Amino acid sequence: MEHLHHFQLSGDPFRNEPLLKCYVESEPHQGALRRLERAVRQGKGLCVLTGETGSGKTMVVRRLLECLEEEVFEASMMVVLDGAADANWMLKRFVKQLGVEDPAPEREGMIAQIYDQLAIVREDGRQPVLIIDDAHALAKHGALAEVCSLLKLEYEDRRLLTLVLAGPVDLDESLSADASLAHRIDVRVELAPLSAEAAADYLAHRVSQMTGNPNIIDAGALAALHQLGRGYPGLMNTLADNALFEAFICGRNQMTRVDVERAHRDLGWTGVEPAAAAPTTAADPISVADPISVATPNTPAPEAPQSPPVSSDPVLQQTLSELDPELAAMYQAGPVAGAPPTPTAGPPKTEDPEPEDLLVELIED
Repeated sequence: MEHLHHFQLSGDPFRNEPLLKCYVESEPHQGALRRLERAVRQGKGLCVLTGETGSGKTMVVRRLLECLEEEVFEASMMVVLDGAADANWMLKRFVKQLGVEDPAPEREGMIAQIYDQLAIVREDGRQPVLIIDDAHALAKHGALAEVCSLLKLEYEDRRLLTLVLAGPVDLDESLSADASLAHRIDVRVELAPLSAEAAADYLAHRVSQMTGNPNIIDAGALAALHQLGRGYPGLMNTLADNALFEAFICGRNQMTRVDVERAHRDLGWTGVEPAAAAPTTAADPISVADPISVATPNTPAPEAPQSPPVSSDPVLQQTLSELDPELAAMYQAGPVAGAPPTPTAGPPKTEDPEPEDLLVELIED
């Protein structure tokens, strides 16, 4: 693919497939694996692994299957197909996995065949283990209780089978709804999401496995992948795969937060939204271009200088007009344009002569 070559990747680092070479022993996954492996090695009966979509349940149970030595365990794994998982379908599949080429047509006959094969395995010194992924689909057809009933099979006072069920929260609800099943659970493990640090390590590992440079995902993109992917590997893979292509289209050499948010928006996911920009607060600096001035608190704004009042005495106005029309016009109009304003404060001044005194001086002249 052209965009993979652009980022110098030898393959797709974010394929949502349970590739064991891409397995990262994060704290949640390592803890879940250790608890399940302990239960299997102790010969427990019913073990349950639950987690949200994309949390990595399939990777954990596949890793568990790889950890079980062939000389010690007879382990097999089945993935339930939604819509086809009734009790007969499951029993027939299990019989075939145990090596029976011609399963019996009826339920009782298949259970007898399963018992015989499990007893042979036990006599051989090995422990039978059945792992069922997407086991929540069994409840839709009433097959969950049927499969769990296989735990009642015993040989020489020992349980013949360890059953590991993996599924989403729906599986928990189905088991809790049946008291006989809920009380039969020996070990229950729930997968938690990755922390921000663990998510960064996970994504870097995926890129490195495809001979890429982890720096093709910048810090903002890492934070967005963790936030919008809710810390679940499968969801982060899907987001990262789409965001990487967005970065390529835009001609960038790094995936950015903008690319991740675009991928999240295009996928139409709900529940987690991109972080909104922080609102402007009173402490934020004010733009130089802001036309709004800010007054200093508790400081009164300076008053605009006022022109001296114009006398409204008609006798005085008429007398001035007769003696000197220009002076009368200036006096009526107020201060001359451009003249300095009359000060409103300052040291005491000598009082100006009254208009009547000015009139007397002009008459005498």
